[in-house]
Order: sequence, then structure tokens, then C-alpha cells
Amino acid sequence: MKRLKVFRDHIGFHDTIVAAPSRKAALEAWGAKPSEFAHGFATLTNDKDAVAAALAHPGQVLRRPFGSHEDFAIDPKPPKAPRVSAKAKKARADAERARKAKEAAEAREDARKAKKARDAELKEIEAEEAALRKRRAALEKGTARARRH
Repeated sequence: MKRLKVFRDHIGFHDTIVAAPSRKAALEAWGAKPSEFAHGFATLTNDKDAVAAALAHPGQVLRRPFGSHEDFAIDPKPPKAPRVSAKAKKARADAERARKAKEAAEAREDARKAKKARDAELKEIEAEEAALRKRRAALEKGTARARRH
């Protein structure tokens, strides 16, 4: 019988270990691709607690919530969501209010700029209309003079 080695990997929300004779056997137990080792996600481990747990259940994948220091188990407890402190909640709420206030101020500034551009365009159109009225009056005056002569 081949000597068992203990391999470690992070899969999903769990840290996993398995006691297997080879990398290939570990990958099969995990149902993972060979790139797990090539990319450095899966490694051989010498952690004494992990080795002891894995050797107690050779060939079985043991898990624990990612980043925890709980014992590895075949069917571990689900990972716990971190608690959010009142201070952190208040900071998030303050940041959200500040973001909304900034967006509102930017919207008001955009509306002010748009109104200013419309007003400038209207002024330009009114000036063009005044010039056209003046030209029309001059043309009508010239036409009236031409009729008299």
C-alpha cells in the first residue's frame, strides 16, 4: 500500500483536506481539475492537526469553513456570516447618505448647466430673429421705395 500524503485546497466556502497516495488521487477525491496544483491552490500540507484528521479518514474529503480554526469534518457546520457592529452600520449609512447627497448635488449642477446652455441658445435665437426682422424691415422698405419709383 502506498504511503498517504495529506493535501489541502480551498474550494468554495471551505478549506479542504484529503489523505491520498498522490496528487491525482486527491484531485479525484475533490472532483477538481489538475490546474489546482499548477496554480498553487492545492498543496501538500504538514499541518499536524490537518494530517491527523485526514489520516483518521483516508480518501475522504474533510472540510471546515474558510479561514476558520475549527476542526476539519466530513460534514462541517455552515460558515457564519460576520457580525456587523453598530459603528460599522452607522458608517455605511453615513457613507450612503453622503453618496446620495453628492449625486443630488451633481444632478442639480447638471440641471443648472443645462438651463444655462438653453438660456444661451434662446438668447442666440432671439438675436438671430431680431436680425432677421431688421433685415426684413429693410427689404420691405427697399421694395416700397422701388415701387414708388
